[in-house]
Amino acid sequence: MKKLFLLAFVLCAGLSVQAQENWREQNRIFDEELYPLAKDVSEMTPKVIAHGNVVSIVKDNGTTSLQKKQDKSLPVKYFDYFLLTSTGRQIHLDKMQAHKVIDKFLNVLKRVKETSKEDNDAEVRAILNSL
Repeated sequence: MKKLFLLAFVLCAGLSVQAQENWREQNRIFDEELYPLAKDVSEMTPKVIAHGNVVSIVKDNGTTSLQKKQDKSLPVKYFDYFLLTSTGRQIHLDKMQAHKVIDKFLNVLKRVKETSKEDNDAEVRAILNSL
């Protein structure tokens, strides 16, 4: 019984460390790629806002925001991600959803940055509205 308990403990500890590494990678992408890109694009167009821990995209039908928020109930530095809508909805994202949303925001902002260099305002609006 002791061996079974020890094996279960070691496996769970390994999974916990792996999950923390995945969250660190997501935090790194948000902090080092998404947020700086959003800051750059926000200087080119008023339809993108990067402030604090929130990246917002203003569309024709409202605003969609991605928020990174530290969970202070845990003793480790852990962040939750939320998708915020202009209708007041706050959707808590799990790991897989957060990864998809961060990738979607990155792709949209990269396309906007490339398109805004050519000064095509209509194309920029179309890209942002496709989010």
